[in-house]
Amino acid sequence: MHNDHLHQRRGDKPQERAPRPRPAEAGTEDGNASGFDEAYYQSGYRDAPYFSSGRNWRDYAPAYRYGHAARANHRDQRFDDVEAELATHWDTVKADSRLLWAEARYAVRDAWLHFDAGFQAGCARGRHD
Repeated sequence: MHNDHLHQRRGDKPQERAPRPRPAEAGTEDGNASGFDEAYYQSGYRDAPYFSSGRNWRDYAPAYRYGHAARANHRDQRFDDVEAELATHWDTVKADSRLLWAEARYAVRDAWLHFDAGFQAGCARGRHD
């Protein structure tokens, strides 16, 4: 079978790309990435040290969803190691958020760390989902 759209000759290795969250996972209403606890973030985002007055939940929600989905896709990596990649894709996944990456990165990292805490708690209970 000939696959012109792949632009790949037989025997060539496919180009490896790190998976990135789809916009639906990162910033839309139906994008509840597996295990994402929206109520947790919504109840505390105004108290976060990075919260900026004049911003609201619609600004921060995509960042939290992105951080959660990104962590699920980069389980064996550190946030610092993938931050540049996440920054590159922020504008494509931020939905209606008015946050620039410089502001969003803290919420993204917060969700990344919260994901880790939830995953570790699940492991302690014998769950790995």
